[in-house]
Amino acid sequence: MEKSDLKPKADVPEEPAKTLVWQERPKSPPDKPPASETDKPAGGSAADNSVRAKQTSGALKLYSDAVKVFDSTLNKTGENFAAGAAAVKNAAKELPKQMERVGAAVTARSKPKTVLAKTEPPVKAAPAKGNVPSQDAYAKPAAEVGKAAAQATNAPKTAKAAAKPAGPPAVPADEKHLSDREVMEHTASIWQYKSIVDDGTEQHSEYHEKRIKAPFAEIIGARVRGKKHKHDGTNCDDFFETALTEDCAISVVCDGAGSRTLSRIGARVCAETAAGFLKDSLTELFRNESDLKAKLSADMNAPEFMEGCGKIAALMRDSAREAFTAQQNELKKLSEDENYTKALGRPAAISDLSATFLAAVAVPLDINGARQTLTVSVQIGDGCICTIDSEANADNCLRLMGEADSGKFSGETDFISEKNIVPEVIGGKTRVGRSSADIIMLMTDGVADDYFPAQPMMKRLYLDLCLNGILPMAGEITAGEDPAPIRYRSVSMSQQSVALQYAKQLLNPNDPNAMNALWDKREVLRCHSLEAFRMNIGDSPEERLRVWLDNYNERGSFDDRAITVIRLPKDEKERGI
Repeated sequence: MEKSDLKPKADVPEEPAKTLVWQERPKSPPDKPPASETDKPAGGSAADNSVRAKQTSGALKLYSDAVKVFDSTLNKTGENFAAGAAAVKNAAKELPKQMERVGAAVTARSKPKTVLAKTEPPVKAAPAKGNVPSQDAYAKPAAEVGKAAAQATNAPKTAKAAAKPAGPPAVPADEKHLSDREVMEHTASIWQYKSIVDDGTEQHSEYHEKRIKAPFAEIIGARVRGKKHKHDGTNCDDFFETALTEDCAISVVCDGAGSRTLSRIGARVCAETAAGFLKDSLTELFRNESDLKAKLSADMNAPEFMEGCGKIAALMRDSAREAFTAQQNELKKLSEDENYTKALGRPAAISDLSATFLAAVAVPLDINGARQTLTVSVQIGDGCICTIDSEANADNCLRLMGEADSGKFSGETDFISEKNIVPEVIGGKTRVGRSSADIIMLMTDGVADDYFPAQPMMKRLYLDLCLNGILPMAGEITAGEDPAPIRYRSVSMSQQSVALQYAKQLLNPNDPNAMNALWDKREVLRCHSLEAFRMNIGDSPEERLRVWLDNYNERGSFDDRAITVIRLPKDEKERGI
């Protein structure tokens, strides 16, 4: 590969280490919300004002009802599961549209009914400025919203109106909005557990965990069926595969499209094929080129570095093509099986196997006596790939190694396909970085969305893994200190409660830089770990990862979850040196 084919790109600008991307994809400008119209209040006679007062009262009643319905949808997802689950998933992104619809309903309700008699039509009361609520209004009790809207109207107050003001009745003093924890405790009793129904097609196990280890690296991974799939009795669509060679660590994570019945098969085929291809190809590459590590250890602007990492990057791109080819071959098999035609009600199509594709290779290097890691990654679709230096400060510890692809609408993503594996496209989805990172994490959106935005919340994910005994934690072990771990009922046949520790409990809510502040004092956080409270959720790192993955709670989280963690120990004793 020519040097001109590579263009440096820093994913995290303030970090001194470099990350390279094959080509820069232009970003489309963000959509601007439509400007809201503002009407001026109209004056009039006492009769007109009385009409406006009644109209305003009705409008406020409609708005109050809309707020309660919206809040109820968030807090009680189990009553109408399909609608509730979708609303919770998209609530944050759809909130501006919700407000726009409520405002339109308020304006429509304010219009007088058509008068058929030959009389002068009543005066229309134009909505006052501020009648359409702001986003903050949804967090306020309905009585406060009604009071603010009533004050916004400039209609003269009559004696009758003063004695009995327009607007909805006051909210009882003891009524309050539920906290996230209270909501999750409530919804834990609503989720149901159903076994997977065997329809003659390929079934996936409830969960899967794996751990492989070499002197220079350890990889742990797990996937679990999400709450929504447990509630519906359907398969887990996530899949992962990992591998080790003598020189590098490999991880592939795929997420089948939730709208496609057979996407779990597409995810499995992609992950297994790509991991196997990379293991064989990288083993052969390092065997045939004895000086490859020396090239990878050269200056990142040097021609020999470009040549060395270019060969690994080419294999990463080839792994995506091999994965898609494997999907096509699998489709031929499924098309000949009557069970799949019966399950779908038609012959299978390639879109039924749609899946995201995230792959990474980590190569440990010794450069001038210091341990560094070369990471090469490819990402098609949502999810997250990142590297973490567990010994660096908050400003320099995290680097994102991929960009989540999204569709035209909220909740959509892109999948591996023929158009995404052509060189001019897959090159822009390939990243190369070298740093002192010792942790590489790959995850589907079921995990990534719970730690959004990835910068800086991947640091919180790393701390959660440490606090729950999945990754080693620095510092001395002492007696447990508050806040204590939190218990939620599991969505399982046993419905047993599981206690887990959450780093977000330790964040200062009044500090905008709270995540970085918590990271920089991580060496004194061991007193909050499960270990400090004499709790344990498994006998091995991979078991603890699976239990944690299956039981941690985030409001609005119900998707399948899969994550792999590549750990490259810096300690020479742990590496057997």
